[in-house]
Amino acid sequence: MKGDDVPRFRSNERGDGAKRRHRYGQAIRAQRERRGMSVADAAEVFGYSTSAWSRYENGSPIPPSLPAQLDEAFGTHGMFVVLWEMVKEEAHPDRYQDYMREEARALEIFEYAPYWIPGLLQTKAYAHAAHAATTPDATADEIEWKIALRMDRQERLRGDDAPFLSAVLDEAVIRRVIGGPEVMRDQLASLLPLVDTRHSMLQIAPFARGGRSTLGGPLIVLTLPDGGRMAYLEGMVNGQILDDPSAARAYQRAYDRLRAEALTPGETADLITAAIKEYEP
Repeated sequence: MKGDDVPRFRSNERGDGAKRRHRYGQAIRAQRERRGMSVADAAEVFGYSTSAWSRYENGSPIPPSLPAQLDEAFGTHGMFVVLWEMVKEEAHPDRYQDYMREEARALEIFEYAPYWIPGLLQTKAYAHAAHAATTPDATADEIEWKIALRMDRQERLRGDDAPFLSAVLDEAVIRRVIGGPEVMRDQLASLLPLVDTRHSMLQIAPFARGGRSTLGGPLIVLTLPDGGRMAYLEGMVNGQILDDPSAARAYQRAYDRLRAEALTPGETADLITAAIKEYEP
């Protein structure tokens, strides 16, 4: 592999996702041209349209499955996979990147969701509808890229090292129609197998039980491998990480109170099942 084929991602480019994606696209183009392939040739080999391949080489977000395919086809020994790990972080603000790194190693995840189905539990169709609603100026490639990253995050929940996930959803979450009745039916149906398992517990905080201690917004508390905790307060544009032990303990207590006031897992399953029926034609 020639040195000129490798994009140089300097540390002072952190936060500039477009620049990193452009350099990634340059690396793809360099490897393609080195093998005497046209854009049309590469598109056919990898199974994409010519226009999509041109966008990837010009810095548009790429499908998360593509880096491994590139390494296999070009014989680049993992280069594209490694660089992808650097590039994909730039899809989110710096604080959210920090949160995702901690989430990826957490032993327990406690989440209160007042507005949406939590990202770790979203179906692809629901995620697409939610992104389209909240980021109307995003391109189709950008939306698909973020959805793919979200689906990638969910893989850990199905792995041998799956963390324990406890989620309390405000009743508004299952009542707010995102993407239409069919999307809601499929999304809610996907929650039922997770309501009470070895690795997950879902509960609904019903309208009938009034105000709650964390009504101010979304809240996530992580238990880390060293036994410590950190809280993450999610905002519309950015989030706030609280890793001070006393603050994290305070938010954990707030979550525990919320969970105690919520429906039991059995009651939650009954309410979700009833909501599914309401979304039927």
